[in-house]
Amino acid sequence: MGKYKRLAGDTIIFAIGNLGSKLILFLLVPLYTNYLTTSEYGTAELIYTVSNLIMPITSMVIFDAVLRYTLDRNVNRKSVILNAGIVFIGGSIVALLIAPLVGLYPSLTEWKWYVSAYIITYMASQITMTYIKAKERSKLYVALGLAQTLILALLNIFLLIFCDLKIYGYIMANIMAQCIIVIVALFTGGIISDLRGAIFDKKLFKEMIAYSAPLIINNISWWVVQSSDKLMVEFFISGAALGLYTVSSKIPALINVITSIFSQSWSISSIKEYDSTKDTSFYSNVFSLYSFTVFFFCACLLLIIKPFMKIYVGADFFEAWKFVPWLLVAASFSAVSAYYGAIYGALKKSVNVMLSTLFSAGINIVLNFVLIPTIGIMGATTATAVAYVFIALYRMFDTRRYFKFQINFIKEFITYIIVCISAFFVTIDRIGYIVSAVAILVIMLINLKEMRKLLIAGLSFLHLR
Repeated sequence: MGKYKRLAGDTIIFAIGNLGSKLILFLLVPLYTNYLTTSEYGTAELIYTVSNLIMPITSMVIFDAVLRYTLDRNVNRKSVILNAGIVFIGGSIVALLIAPLVGLYPSLTEWKWYVSAYIITYMASQITMTYIKAKERSKLYVALGLAQTLILALLNIFLLIFCDLKIYGYIMANIMAQCIIVIVALFTGGIISDLRGAIFDKKLFKEMIAYSAPLIINNISWWVVQSSDKLMVEFFISGAALGLYTVSSKIPALINVITSIFSQSWSISSIKEYDSTKDTSFYSNVFSLYSFTVFFFCACLLLIIKPFMKIYVGADFFEAWKFVPWLLVAASFSAVSAYYGAIYGALKKSVNVMLSTLFSAGINIVLNFVLIPTIGIMGATTATAVAYVFIALYRMFDTRRYFKFQINFIKEFITYIIVCISAFFVTIDRIGYIVSAVAILVIMLINLKEMRKLLIAGLSFLHLR
């Protein structure tokens, strides 16, 4: 039971920080939608979208290698952070050199240096925070993440409300928050002292690059799945439409809260368990509970989405509610793909990670080109949902070639179908409330075993039974 308690303990620690951070970010959306126009919000989102496309190239996704190799008991962790620092320096230079190219895109001409600054500070924060997590200093990791979000919120309030800086304030708040937290992390996480005692390991450096290099294409493919539709919405429709689409993605981000909370602890537990006992029952039990939680939460959100959006966003953004249902479905399947992504990490199968995302990206971009000009924003949500369904199912079956554990496929697929039916009726705004309520009830009935396990696990962890 030790591994379950460790996973539960880490999950609770990460939950405290993530729920606090995500709640703050969630509450900032009304601020953005009232102090920025749909066009301004769309431009800001475009800046982050382009930054996220460039990021894998400049960073070489080295933070994933930092996590995997710092957890490896046969590796000197001080050499890991030194190697990551070398990649960071090179990536920062590339980020600065690439700014003039970014400026060639008309909508980003005046924002090109902000793109470079955001990329550099994001790389630094990812490397430092991932290293602290890999050192299993979970409480510090959570505290720093929460602190960063609080700083971000305060800066947004000051720069948007009191200084009325609009897009400038929105972007600078993110860059400044990342800078502050990196400085704090360097000292509180012992990174400075580790760097002082580090020795450059050429062999390890090559291994880390070999591990992370396929993830460059993987992350670019993820960008295609997650963000290419935003560029296409802006190109085929308008910046205002992009603003609406961006707001519609904020509700599915609640499912991503569950995913990120769990994934942070699961990425550690899956590696440690695979490197030790390879207990298949552990992976089976965790997946069944995790999958039920994600899709049950999705079904509940589908029930309340329309009335909630009426009070959550500014009047100009209300129509975004109709784009949310299929993005909720996409977020749920993204959660499933993240579970198997961690297993790929344990297996050190980064090429498989890349291929699964690459195929999904291909499907997404083709559907975006076909559907966005035809049915507008709804085409982007449909393409996103299809891409995430594909990558989840692909990884579910592909990982079984290397590591098999028991999955109740019938129950899983029934749950998936029920959620998709609910999303359809909510989208067309026909008996959506009735269908969603029935969907919740059916999901509960076919997952009674999982509900009981969650209840017992919760009571056991709290020493109440």
